[in-house]
Amino acid sequence: TAAAAATPVVAEVVEEVKEAEKVVAEIEEPKYQKEVTLKDELDRVQATGIYQDYLMFCMTGDTVNAPMGTLITLERDQSEFTRLAQLGDVLGLNQFEIGMVHKGLADKAFRNQAEQMLRDGKGVTAERAARLKDIQQQLNLPDAEAQKIIKGITSGKMLGGLQAQIAMGTLTIADLRKMKEDGVEIETAISLDKRLALFRKNAESRLTDGSGTADLNALSVTLPADLGIDAAKASEELKKIAKQKKRQTMVQAVSELRQKQATNVVKSAKNLMACQGVSPESKLEWAVKEELMDIYSVYVAQGGGGEEDALLLQQCLGLDDAEAGGLREIVKSGRFELKVDVKDEALF
Repeated sequence: TAAAAATPVVAEVVEEVKEAEKVVAEIEEPKYQKEVTLKDELDRVQATGIYQDYLMFCMTGDTVNAPMGTLITLERDQSEFTRLAQLGDVLGLNQFEIGMVHKGLADKAFRNQAEQMLRDGKGVTAERAARLKDIQQQLNLPDAEAQKIIKGITSGKMLGGLQAQIAMGTLTIADLRKMKEDGVEIETAISLDKRLALFRKNAESRLTDGSGTADLNALSVTLPADLGIDAAKASEELKKIAKQKKRQTMVQAVSELRQKQATNVVKSAKNLMACQGVSPESKLEWAVKEELMDIYSVYVAQGGGGEEDALLLQQCLGLDDAEAGGLREIVKSGRFELKVDVKDEALF
């Protein structure tokens, strides 16, 4: 019958298909014996070392000696990666071990490229960031790992600049904040003594810049945090500085008062208030009460600040409410006259 006649033909086709599948399988199946392994003959360090060396060869290509003593790198042969897989099997490496070798090599290659790109110390510009991103993607390196490597390199460069700035005395709080943002560990990079010295320098500058009580919290909270200094230790140092500066500022204010430098007297009064704001318990002792009253009067007459500031200055100068109130009334009634431009006239 027709069905019976077709049966040998179908059987023949099926046999041909099986033969073709066998040929394809033989082509796809690597021609090596996976059963052959050196897993028991080599320790893991030796095995991964051999695999890493061959992986590096696969990635970079072979080098040959050329005339004039030069080396030429040949183009990579993609078939080497097939042999690399075979080598991994022969060495008895599992997927985790192979993955760690690839990751370590990717880290190393990315670090080398990044170090060359950032060696001038100019930081990561937009153009460099784009190039580093391309390299990262080529190496299949995770974002977190790439950023860690970049920050480590930039931190090292900044650390060198940091030590130079410390030696020259040019390091600022703004510099430190930028370095901390870029990953520099300030507490590790700078000794406590040097950080305390920088704290004192900034505190002294702030207490004598004429800005008065504005944002004193930056001195007692923000500055110690930026420098990694214990809050209690910073508070103790700040009070010592304020006590010392309060006395020095008073001497300066009296000198300016005697020279009829009204603007400078107001600035010194604001510095006294700043010192009082961070160290209210330190008492200012001054023998001539009239000079204390004069400084207060000049401040009020020049419109130096609001009631809170005037009260703070009153407390700093050791004036009671009756004395301060009487001086304000004199100024308000117009009986207080300040002649700034005539040097030979009395102040009052």
